Amino acid sequence: MNAANPRPGVGEAPLLERLAFERLLADLMARLASVTSDRIAVEIERALTELVEFLGYDRCTCGEFDADGALSVVCSAAVGGLEPLPQGPFGASLPWFLGELRAGRTVALATIPDDLPPEASAEVEHCRRIGLRSHLSLPLRLGGRVIGVLSFAGLRSTRTWPEEVITRLAIIGEVFANAMSRARFEEEAQRLRSRLWHADRVARVGALTAAIAHELNQPLAGILSNAQAGLRYLDRKIAESDDLRAILESIVRDDKRAAETIRTMRALLRRDESRRARIDAAAALREVLDLLSADLRLQGIQVDVELETGCWVVADKAQIEQVALNLILNAAAAMQACPREARRLWLAGSRTRDGRVVVTVRDSGTGIAPERAELVFEPFWTTRPDGLGLGLAICRSIVEAHGGSIGVEPGSEGGATIRFELPAEENASDGVAVPTAKETQSQGATPFAAGGPTVCVVDDDASIRESLVRLLESADMRAASYASAQEFLERGSDADVACILLDVRMPGMTGLELQEQLVGASAPPSIVFLTANGDVATGVEAMRAGAVDFLQKPVDQDLLIAAVRKALARHAAGQTRRAEQARSRALIARLSAREREIMDHVVRGRMNKQIAADLDIAEQTVKQHRGRVMEKMEVRSVAELVRVCEAAGIAPK
Repeated sequence: MNAANPRPGVGEAPLLERLAFERLLADLMARLASVTSDRIAVEIERALTELVEFLGYDRCTCGEFDADGALSVVCSAAVGGLEPLPQGPFGASLPWFLGELRAGRTVALATIPDDLPPEASAEVEHCRRIGLRSHLSLPLRLGGRVIGVLSFAGLRSTRTWPEEVITRLAIIGEVFANAMSRARFEEEAQRLRSRLWHADRVARVGALTAAIAHELNQPLAGILSNAQAGLRYLDRKIAESDDLRAILESIVRDDKRAAETIRTMRALLRRDESRRARIDAAAALREVLDLLSADLRLQGIQVDVELETGCWVVADKAQIEQVALNLILNAAAAMQACPREARRLWLAGSRTRDGRVVVTVRDSGTGIAPERAELVFEPFWTTRPDGLGLGLAICRSIVEAHGGSIGVEPGSEGGATIRFELPAEENASDGVAVPTAKETQSQGATPFAAGGPTVCVVDDDASIRESLVRLLESADMRAASYASAQEFLERGSDADVACILLDVRMPGMTGLELQEQLVGASAPPSIVFLTANGDVATGVEAMRAGAVDFLQKPVDQDLLIAAVRKALARHAAGQTRRAEQARSRALIARLSAREREIMDHVVRGRMNKQIAADLDIAEQTVKQHRGRVMEKMEVRSVAELVRVCEAAGIAPK
């Protein structure tokens, strides 16, 4: 030791150790206090890794007892060369060990099996099987109840467990117990909120039975009338091509209208967990308004709509539609006392310059007194004799759960205005912008050239293959078809296959099996599944394996073409990425062994003098090698060098 760094005295070592522990404890408490509930398990696992390194133990595990007293591993960490315990139920049957912990007693075993009592025969066998030599388990208590366990294992050598060490670790256990309890409380609160939101959706849609029946019967009646008229034209042999085209277009339009009504109802009634995605809030509001239009007309309510397109937000569409449904129905109820000619509803949606999407619902009803503006969002507060007072409270909880805000503004000339805001989202979730059919038409998108990438249709139904090829070619895409997966694999290699429209069920090799076989290819084509026999499990399996989309037959042509264009864009992006990787690896191959060594240090952020010290060479030599590295790699900065290394698959350590 030099004079600048004297060796700690005998009395200083315990003090320094306590200070280090207190710093570690303070850091853990700060992180776990500020982290969101869905990240608590991740932070606990990170803390366990730090504990293993700090204390020198072989393995550290945090577990949780369920309502039946069974123990599950929440997370575990171990030193290099040892495996942490897998997450999930703790499979070993250890009655004495688990009984001690459930009773709230600490289990401290310095030497195993000598320290185990005679009744712990199962524990002795378990420890011998896994090579456990020392063990410490601390029960995690919350409010006098044992909710989990914090365990430390010695597998390579025996350890003692001094009382002072146990006391310190028990403090960390309390921090973990509070964090785990908070996570479970927030999960349960979210489940209760979801159940309440679902019950409200069911009640609201149930009250609209007549309006929904009307919205379905209208297009069904139109479909029937058009079909019958077409048959009469054919029977009388007076059918003109223009007449038949008009009839078929009307049938398609009414079919889509009925299907959209059913889809909206199903989305509102589903009791799925929250599934947030990038949606156009204005389009969601339009769907709700279409669902309510017949009922609003029956009540004599005039509706004025100003909805901007492209109000993109990341949200659960069903929940945002539920908010709109509640607000519009509340506004309609507030106007019941007004004369029919005075009933007016305004619905607006727009983007703001500061990155928000604002939705406004205004009515010409009885209004809200200024002193009651905040009360309307309180649970069970209502001015209606038949109301429960939960509608606006649910609206606020949904909006705030999406990171937004909601408020009420009393109207200057009667009526009330309720406005809610959500954070706007600019980019698509997968990073590839895919224009819709309308956007493509308005932007004049350049069609694919006849000699461009090929879209292959693989389906055992000849009529399906024929119609899909015709549809793709009508969208200026190069298309080919194959009757089976095997026939596709035996095709000539001259075609640049960028996308496959693939059925799931086919004789011989299935679509999923073909997808699995293509995954290992050097430049695999993007896959869009199109099937009449799809289910949720199959769709999940296909998407996990890399499918771009999983569509059900029959499918709307705009949706299908958009999915294919998305697949083609993904394939093109993959080709660009692979070309960049090949170029980056070729540049790296030009380096000598010493230059490669210098580059590895540079991309890690090491300075020249640090590299020189690490490699035991002169700093000037490092500078010379570094200059040649930058020249051969064709970069001018460290940031560019790091990007080239990342493109080559060499990430900085």
